[in-house]
Amino acid sequence: MTATISRLRESARAARATPPVPLAGGDPERPGWSARAHSVRFRVVAAMLLMMFMGLVVAGIITFVVQFQDSDARVDQALLDKARAVVKLVPSDQRADREALEHGLHEAAEDIEPRSNELMAGITGGKVEWTVDGSPDQNLLDKDMYPAAAALTNASGTAFGDLTANGQPFRAVVVPVKGPPGPVTYLLVGRETEDIREHLVTSIQTYSLVAVSTLVAAALLGSMVAGRLLNPLRRLREATEGVTPEDLTQRVEVRNGADDVTLLTKTFNTMLERLDEGAQEQQKFLDDAGHELRTPLTILRGHLELVSVDDPADVTATRDMLLEEVERMQRLVEDLLVLANAGHPDFLRKESVRIPEFLSQVMDKVHVLAERRWQLDETADAVLEADPQRLTQALAQLAANAVKYTGPSSTIALGSRVESSTAPDGSPLPGPDTLLLWVRDTGTGIATEDQYRIFQRFGRAHPGRGQEGSGLGLAIVTAIAEAHGGTASVESEYGDGSRFMIRVPLQPAGARL
Repeated sequence: MTATISRLRESARAARATPPVPLAGGDPERPGWSARAHSVRFRVVAAMLLMMFMGLVVAGIITFVVQFQDSDARVDQALLDKARAVVKLVPSDQRADREALEHGLHEAAEDIEPRSNELMAGITGGKVEWTVDGSPDQNLLDKDMYPAAAALTNASGTAFGDLTANGQPFRAVVVPVKGPPGPVTYLLVGRETEDIREHLVTSIQTYSLVAVSTLVAAALLGSMVAGRLLNPLRRLREATEGVTPEDLTQRVEVRNGADDVTLLTKTFNTMLERLDEGAQEQQKFLDDAGHELRTPLTILRGHLELVSVDDPADVTATRDMLLEEVERMQRLVEDLLVLANAGHPDFLRKESVRIPEFLSQVMDKVHVLAERRWQLDETADAVLEADPQRLTQALAQLAANAVKYTGPSSTIALGSRVESSTAPDGSPLPGPDTLLLWVRDTGTGIATEDQYRIFQRFGRAHPGRGQEGSGLGLAIVTAIAEAHGGTASVESEYGDGSRFMIRVPLQPAGARL
């Protein structure tokens, strides 16, 4: 058995010392820029910049498409207005003769005086008859372009078109002029659009420069903001790296805030606290079991080594003694298991418990423990949501303790009372009322300095109140009380008896009947 306990301890230590297994799909550590490129901060900023870039591109495309269309529409309207203005300058008496009509259009075009990037031309019978250039240095419409210009005419009405004049984009409008029967005379008004294109290109370049500057500024600001927001995650990672099976005391610094990352750090700290408590409970259980089982195991080994197999009386006496020690070890193991399971969710099986009937049943069970003056002090007329078996176990343990430290003429009493949640001035306080259960005796009592220690595991009072038992009875009572959300305590004076109390909060449904 000693070897078994030792192996249990070694197994627990080995399990705690085993390094954590990497999560499935986890990436290996990457140095330098590779690690930064795979960091959450980089991905968040990259995703933000990608969305901004796509938004700027879409917005730019839509904006400049609209601008190009609007620019073309304004040029077309300006050309059409100028063409109509020229046509209006032709006197009506000149429109009856074709030569007079063409001469009048030519004079009107010269009177309008086209700008340096504009020209006007007359077209009759599919041929360019004359041109008026606003540029004195060069002909915007040379003779090679006459066929293309004449092809813009449209017998059904006004027509717009694009030409290339000396390698430059050229926008033109062709307007039919009402004249004598026969071939239709048209007026062409056009202008170079290179300046408009250059202006739009400059606007695109300016927009691109501003967009790139915006993305750079957003990257710097976003990196800084993301770093501040994700700083708790970095601290969380550092804390995780510092957590080992031997040291679960590492915690992450939590700052004020209610965002998801802050809540995650709080949850992580709570998880570490639970793991730490579980590890401490496990180690404490192993230490307690090893400590308490060592003595009976030593007794068993010693008597087995000294027993005389040739002496039947010695064998019988040794057998009886060993059975007694084995029984004590079994009780100790059962008590340790109760304490180990006290924190499990299924430790309690609650139901509605009527206190008067419950105390009467407990009295029927415990009064046979020994010849004492058993009595009920008082009984609360209340209903409690609790586990009746666990409460019975706790009260029976208190009654058994009272039997140990009282004589046949002593009194052992059970009782219950509802304590209201009120302030010293009598005003009600928030929270449920409390049910007080107690076991009182008139025995030897407990010294003040021992009253706290006796509720701890293997805690016993100083000699005078006895050393019987494993020292786990009151620890079990405390565990049962705390599992119900209550407490266990004692009122006692040495030589003047004791009263052990269990306080359990009454739920709203468990109000006084």
